[in-house]
Amino acid sequence: MKRFLTFLLIFILSFSLFAVSFTSYRPLDREYRAMGSSGMSLKGVGKGFYTNPAALSNDKFNLVLPSLELGVGSFSDIITIPFSSIKGDDFDSINAVLSKLTGTIPILDLKASSSLVLFGFGVSFDASAGLYTSGEGLSVGLIPFMKVAGSLGYGHGFDINDNLRIELGGVAHTSAFFYSIPIGIEELVGLFSSSGGSIGLKFTNFTFSMDLGTTLRLQNGLSFALALSDMGTGTDSIDIITGDTEKFESDFTINIGSGWERVFWKWFGVKASLDFCDVVGFARDATFANFLYHTNMGLKLNFTKGLGLMCGLKGGYPSLGADLKLWVIDLSVLYTMDEYSEYVGYNPRDTLSVLLRLEF
Repeated sequence: MKRFLTFLLIFILSFSLFAVSFTSYRPLDREYRAMGSSGMSLKGVGKGFYTNPAALSNDKFNLVLPSLELGVGSFSDIITIPFSSIKGDDFDSINAVLSKLTGTIPILDLKASSSLVLFGFGVSFDASAGLYTSGEGLSVGLIPFMKVAGSLGYGHGFDINDNLRIELGGVAHTSAFFYSIPIGIEELVGLFSSSGGSIGLKFTNFTFSMDLGTTLRLQNGLSFALALSDMGTGTDSIDIITGDTEKFESDFTINIGSGWERVFWKWFGVKASLDFCDVVGFARDATFANFLYHTNMGLKLNFTKGLGLMCGLKGGYPSLGADLKLWVIDLSVLYTMDEYSEYVGYNPRDTLSVLLRLEF
């Protein structure tokens, strides 16, 4: 017990010293996303980098090299765009669909990442590039973007007795953001036509943040977790149009979660989770509707250790997923829905993602 308390004290003090900023770029684990953004107390080292650092203590060795993902945001709207009209310069029909995409919402996201976990120590590199929508109505445009991030963390577990295990973890994140000024639909089409052209990305900000997490794991498969995410004081960001520097406040959140996972007959596994995200945000508006908005839940069924089916609810919005694992090849398809406003039902957008990775 003395060793546990000493480690806990040093761990908290050392990581708190570096909590000076925040990052909004959090490439979450595919299982976590498909299960309604829940499962922070479940096993899986992939959750350790951006969900709950304590998960880094689950495996002695895990290597993902590489992981590639293609995501199409506002999928149900994008598939109705008459792409055949582009050749006929029929921009009115295209704008009629794009006018639905109000706000700043990702519609195309290409991701590449790699990670290594070795005896609790973990390092990951992530990159993302794609397009955001900009504006609303017929004035909608597109914003090309690129994000790069790196994470370094450590997780450790302590067996208190035969029925109880405590896991602790911490992760430091750095990330850089690059954006282009909004580009009109006609201009974007011209970039890919014979007239040519180029897209100029501008550096907007560099961030640093910290996550701390702990998990209480019982022998019967039950688990409970607490995570502090995006610890910091805020960061400066350069406006891509005016060049002015803006101050963004920290996205600091306190998240709690519970889960249960068991394997039956050596070929059938069940995972279930119930998480409550952003306790701080809920405290600002402690209503029943907001309680449901911050509550996420999910379920996963594993068959023969190779096929997994997932579903969940994130703030009332559904998510679905399936993954197929053949030796070291992991193929996943995810359908998720997120709210891009402060209120449920105001601006929900769905995303279809396909992910391929090699995991050793």
